[in-house]
Formats: sequence, C-alpha cells, structure tokens
Amino acid sequence: MKLIRVAVSVIMLALATLLFTATSAKIALALNWVARIQIFPLAMAGAATSVAMWLAVTLLFGRIYCSSVCPLGIVQDIFSHFRRRNHRHPFHFSQPHNRLRYAILTIVIGGSMVGIGAIPSLLDPYSAFGRMASDLARPVTEFLGGAEVITASWLAILIAVATLALVGWLSFRHGRIICNTICPVGSTLSILSRYSLFHFDIDTDLCINCRKCERACKAECVSMDDHVVDGSRCVACFNCVDACDSGAIRYTHRRKKLSLPLMQRIGNAAAAPFGSNNTESPAVKDDAAGKQTSAKIKIDRRQFLATGLIIAAAPALEVVARGTKTARALRQGTGQTSPMRPVAPPGRRSMEDFLDRCTGCGLCVAHCPQKVLRPSAKDLGWLHMLHPVMDYDRSYCLYDCTLCTELCPTGALMPLTPDEKHIFIIGHARVEPANCIGCGRCARQCPRNAITMVPRPASTPGRGNRIPQVDTSLCIGCGSCQYVCPAPSKAIVIDGII
Repeated sequence: MKLIRVAVSVIMLALATLLFTATSAKIALALNWVARIQIFPLAMAGAATSVAMWLAVTLLFGRIYCSSVCPLGIVQDIFSHFRRRNHRHPFHFSQPHNRLRYAILTIVIGGSMVGIGAIPSLLDPYSAFGRMASDLARPVTEFLGGAEVITASWLAILIAVATLALVGWLSFRHGRIICNTICPVGSTLSILSRYSLFHFDIDTDLCINCRKCERACKAECVSMDDHVVDGSRCVACFNCVDACDSGAIRYTHRRKKLSLPLMQRIGNAAAAPFGSNNTESPAVKDDAAGKQTSAKIKIDRRQFLATGLIIAAAPALEVVARGTKTARALRQGTGQTSPMRPVAPPGRRSMEDFLDRCTGCGLCVAHCPQKVLRPSAKDLGWLHMLHPVMDYDRSYCLYDCTLCTELCPTGALMPLTPDEKHIFIIGHARVEPANCIGCGRCARQCPRNAITMVPRPASTPGRGNRIPQVDTSLCIGCGSCQYVCPAPSKAIVIDGII
C-alpha cells in the first residue's frame, strides 16, 4: 500500500508541475484535469457534486486526497523525508492544535464570503503550489528551453519564495503540520476523516511498544501512550504500517477488541488532561446506589468565547473589505483608483464574480502565450492581490487566443470560443491627444478596425497632424493599440470595464 501511495504521489506531483511549467499549450490543456480535481478550485467553481464526491471518499478511506492528490502535500513529504532519514531527530506524537486549525478555517470561509480574496488565495494549497511552480520553476524551464523569460512580478516571486521557505522549514521540523493546522482543505477533511470507515488500528496484543510507528508518522498523530491514531490528522501515508515489524498496525474497517478489558478506552476519557490518573468518564458518574448515571458535560468557556469572537468579527471583516477604496470602485463601478482602471482577463461573468472565484493560482499567467497577464499587486486592491490582470505595456492579448479561459479551474473565467472572444469586451481604448505623435500605428494594429485617424483639432496641442479616434462599439480592449504606441507617454491606453 505504501509503494502504491508513493507511486501515485510521484506521478501526481510530476503532472502538476508539468501543468504549470510546460511551454506547450497542448500539454497544458491535456493536463488541465489535474487542476480540476483539486478540492478548493472545485469549491470556488461551485462544483458541488465533485466536492461531495471527495467528502464521500474521505468518509470511506480517510484523507487520501491530502496524501496523494494535493501537490503541496506531496512537496511537504519531500522535505519531511529528509527529517525521517535523520535518526537523531525522529518524529513524535504531538497534541492537535484544534483551536488554531478551525479558527483559520473559519477565517478562510469568512474571507471568501465577504470578498477578501487574498486570504483564501494565500492559504489554498493548490494555488500556493501553482505560484511556486509558475513563478520559480517555469522561468528555469523557459531559460533551458531557449524561450524568452519574462518574470510575472516581483511581488509574486517574493510570495512564492516565502511560501516555499515556510513550507520547507515547517515540513522538515513537523511533517504535515501545515495540512493539519493551516490548510483549510485539510481542516475541512479532518472533520470527516475522524469517522472514516477505513482507518489505522493498533492491536495492543501484538504491539511491543517499540515506537517505530510514532517516529515514522509525519503527521505526528500516532500516540503510543494510549495506542490510538488520530484519524483527523492521519493522511493515510502508510509509513506506520511499513515501520511496524510486529504487524500491530492495520488499515482496516474493524476495531480491535483488546484481550485486557482494563486497557479499553471508556466514555470521553480522551478529554481528560494528559497523564491524569482519573479513569472515570466525565460523562458518567456513580450515584448513591452505585448505579451509573449520566452527567452534563461542561462546555469549554475559552473555546466558546473564541468561536463567538470569530463569528462576531465576520461583519467587521466585511466592512474592511467593502470599505477599501479600490474594492469599492471595482465592485460598484464608482470612481477610479488610478489613471487607468485595471483590465481583467476575458471570460469573466462580472468583476465581482471574478474577484470572488479567482484564487490566484497563476495557471493562466503561466501559459499566456503573449505574456500579457501578470499577478496583480495593488491594481485590484491589496485584498485581491495575485489575481491576474492585463499589462499592455509589455504585450497585448491575441485576438484568437482563448487559452486562459479554457485553463481556469475555479470558474472565474468562462470558457470562450474564438468567435465569442472576438466580441467579449474587457475594456475600451482612451486617447490622450496631447501625447499623440500622429504615427497611426494604433489604427493599423487594431484587429477590429475600431480606430481611425482624424485631423487634429487646432485647439489640441501635440505633434502630428492626425490623432486616433476610437469607435467604442467595436473596441473590445485587446490592448494591441496601447502596446504598439511609440509615444514617450502612451497616447492611447485601455481602461478596464466594471
């Protein structure tokens, strides 16, 4: 089972890396299914059936998605493997950080609901891996392949480097702690995996307490003090089964009945303080007649207050999100945050829908043949950084290209045909007559003949006898005019539409 798991993991990691680094559009389209089976993009795309399928798989077999399908989880395994090879610093059982885990999950869900796209974008494991692959690995493959290397943006590269360093350090020190504490997908699956049908069971009749399984567990979820495996954190890697020489650990749907009843766990004893000598369940007590009666279980006051504070903070998060000047301008269409509004890629239903669905994975940016897409910094507001925007100063959008709309796994961009792309409006050209030198290159470059050269009015300062005039009924905002404009200060620019 471990060999099968390792083989599947290696194949999935190779395919996911190739998806972002391949220089061929045909390869990217052929491997796009790798992105479309990732849970977070499926959730953002509203694919309820596919998400329900993964939840059912988790309820049956545990967190095999985290083990062999999630590319960031496999990257963590690579770093934790070096820790396992160091026998002086083996893994050991650690208590789960449930409060932090579910607090982060609540914040991610709240951020998604109120439109703070930066939070889910940074914490989504697939998008984090995509940024590392597209911003760090892809430039290397382009350089080795002799292609032109154009960096996405320094902010994206900085975030990718910081993500790789953080993942590497935490994985080497604590194995899958990111999956079990920070990752919103892992936290969601943990709710079901603790009740999964197939699980890892320790036979205490065979166990010799050598603790090899505990030292091999990269999830740090095998406790040899009470001989249980924390199913909410177990990622079904089978390292414990491989390490056990006595065959005491099995992946099964059964529960071993111990030969010594006194070693059985009773009631809610797991909730008792670690190392406590009290063996009585807090939910059961003896009355005066010696009969066992049920007692009320007290609610943890601090946990209750923490949960209440998180819920109470959700409206405040919404106020911050909608009170941001950039986000308000983009969502409501009032005002401008810069001389030229940013232009989003074609295929979006609306700007609000695009901002809510996009996770900034970088797949469209990596495979844009013209390199016109780049991750945004403050263009769309800091709450939506890393979302793709058009940069017409370095390139323009090909008239017949629909690759970004076909690759998007979250539904932020709808698939378009070339004919649909030809009439899909993402912006309008705006002329600055004072900057125009009258060369006419913008009119010759326009694929829709939306620009004509007209005589310059006598009242308009500038060089040249002619200036461009834009027919907004034909202009779709492809940016070819802005890109070819040779004026020192662009005489024609594209304003994005709301």
